[in-house]
Amino acid sequence: MKNSFGLTKRGFTLVELLVVIAIIGVLVGLLLPAVQAAREAARRMSCTNNLRQVGMAALNFESANKRFPPGIMLPGPQNTPFPGAYPSNPSGTEQNKHNHIGHLTFLLPFIEQQQIWSVFQANANLNPDTSGVGFPIRSPQEITNRVWRSNPVLFASAQNRIPLFLCPSDVADGAGMKWSIQFPYSFSTAINTAPTVTFLWDGENFAGHQSTMGKTNYLGCAGRSGITGSKALDPPAPLGAGLGTSGITCDDLRGIFTVRSKTTIAEIKDGTSNTVMFGEVTGGFEDSLTLRNRIGSFWWVSNAGQFMRFMVPDPNGAEWQRSVASAHGAKFHSMHGSGLHMAFADGSVRFMSYTAESRLWYIIGGMREGLNETID
Repeated sequence: MKNSFGLTKRGFTLVELLVVIAIIGVLVGLLLPAVQAAREAARRMSCTNNLRQVGMAALNFESANKRFPPGIMLPGPQNTPFPGAYPSNPSGTEQNKHNHIGHLTFLLPFIEQQQIWSVFQANANLNPDTSGVGFPIRSPQEITNRVWRSNPVLFASAQNRIPLFLCPSDVADGAGMKWSIQFPYSFSTAINTAPTVTFLWDGENFAGHQSTMGKTNYLGCAGRSGITGSKALDPPAPLGAGLGTSGITCDDLRGIFTVRSKTTIAEIKDGTSNTVMFGEVTGGFEDSLTLRNRIGSFWWVSNAGQFMRFMVPDPNGAEWQRSVASAHGAKFHSMHGSGLHMAFADGSVRFMSYTAESRLWYIIGGMREGLNETID
């Protein structure tokens, strides 16, 4: 085609345009997974850094106080279950005389959150050696040991979002949460019975505070099932890892952060490089394996040490128990696909694959059972 000046105009034909679009589509298809992989690698690096800082905060706390912070300010050891939707009289001690503040709260002054920490200092008893048991109602000792949720000032402070406690690969602090996990706990109803592990959840479905309460993707490690007073040997799978054949009880597999614990570095007999201090958690999903439709996350203010109990797969158990990679509020878990990050007591952070040997989870979670196997 020629214009009035006698010059020929040439444009793209429809076929050529479709070919170009197809080529661009192929290139985008090839590049998109690489871009997504690069983004996830960056998020993993950020998560590693977060966990390392949390671990260093705990080590700095131990250096300043000659002990790690208590796992949670509850009565213990638990040897009776928390009946109903809310705990009542575990171990025969009034639970409402304990403020239920968890170990992450104690790390606030070591992660540049002094302002929030000062509110807890002024309104709660943070001494793991004392509680409100035996003190008159409305006395200062009784008031500062009441469950933190009963204090409006503490309730408001607990709604602070702390980025360091959140994994960038997750949306644990997103809106529209159905319910929240207040804290994991374990109990044993008989001295020779292996402890049960579960968690207490806030059942006020879709209440406003479910979305606004400060969340966490990192919790300290309480070992297999914390300390319950059980003398039961660790049973073979699916209830355990079979370490009882070496004479190891469930309580022997305790971790650093248990109920009102005051663990010191010297008590980590298995070696700091072989003992988990913190790990990743996600919470609950309607589909625990595909991680669709999140229904619950963890609060940083009140959560206790997480357990290793369900890091041993149970082929005969519920859906979330059949695979270590399935999410649940009573186990460590991440949104990183093949495994999760864990911070060890020497300050290092390592990525643990879900395919790790079952007994290894119990061994690295316990701090003094004597099986200090090395980790590749």
